[in-house]
Amino acid sequence: MSGAPNARLEAIARLLGIDVGDLYGLESVPDDDLSLLHTQIGERLTADKRHRFARVAGLAQTIPGPIAGRLAEKFLPAKGAALAAELLEPAKARDLVGRVSLKYLGDLAVALDPVRAQDVIRAIPPARVAEVARELFDRKQYRAMARFTDSVEVDALFATLGVASPHDLLAVVPLLTWNDNLDRVIAELPEEQTRQIAEDLDAGELADLALALDPHRFGPIVAAVPVDTVADIAAALLERGEFAAMAGFAGVITPEMLNAAVDRASDGQLVDLLATMASGEMWVEFDHVADVVTDQGRRRLAVALDAMPAAASSRLDDAARAGRIGSAAMNLTKRTG
Repeated sequence: MSGAPNARLEAIARLLGIDVGDLYGLESVPDDDLSLLHTQIGERLTADKRHRFARVAGLAQTIPGPIAGRLAEKFLPAKGAALAAELLEPAKARDLVGRVSLKYLGDLAVALDPVRAQDVIRAIPPARVAEVARELFDRKQYRAMARFTDSVEVDALFATLGVASPHDLLAVVPLLTWNDNLDRVIAELPEEQTRQIAEDLDAGELADLALALDPHRFGPIVAAVPVDTVADIAAALLERGEFAAMAGFAGVITPEMLNAAVDRASDGQLVDLLATMASGEMWVEFDHVADVVTDQGRRRLAVALDAMPAAASSRLDDAARAGRIGSAAMNLTKRTG
């Protein structure tokens, strides 16, 4: 085949366990027909695997657990078991899931569709979920871990992220779909885990984490970081041109940390930072900086305001006239004339 493979052909190839190149001759088939073919193949394969999985799951009720687990692993590859498990009653699938080895269960977790198998996944006890999570983290299968995390209940989510190392969190957090449960888990990370993150990740890695988390989620973590390291995080964000992220970061750090960050910034970076705040109408963050900065920092900010692009300056002036910024920020704008 030439050019980029058709996504539907790739899906059929995955279903059959072959290379997409082996489907030569199908590239001219209309997409609708390929979708129908994919559905028909999937239904046929799933029916067979579901029948075999159901037989093993039924047998598991009458024989010792370890033997049932070995039977499942011997006769049902994880991908086939995943397709079948999605269609079984959660209680029956859960029972067999509890009898297989952790390695097999890790393979099963990778292969499961987390949406179709959500009832099965949510039926697994949190302690077992944590074991699966540790298995996936050890394999560095972070995308699979993120998909798996999306489908678990909050207790299992606590267990899942509770076994993550700082570098695991750094890898998986950008891949997560945020919701109220995840917000709660991140907000309630144990103090020991938060401290470990602050100790194990260097400033560049913490900057990566700051980019992956909303500022209010990152606040509890950065609170455990030494002032000098916070200044290094700020320097990393500014060097990368992540001025909006830096503005949000500034809103969740202590005055001492913020002043250390301002001291570390170059004059040009301060110009870009303030221009980003003004252009994005980030007045809460602008006020926070103006409120806590030292006299020396205030002088540098005043110079930076004078050097801002005209459009950003105009927006700041409009905000000042409309009373949308606080008194400390207002004083800064007056000093710019």
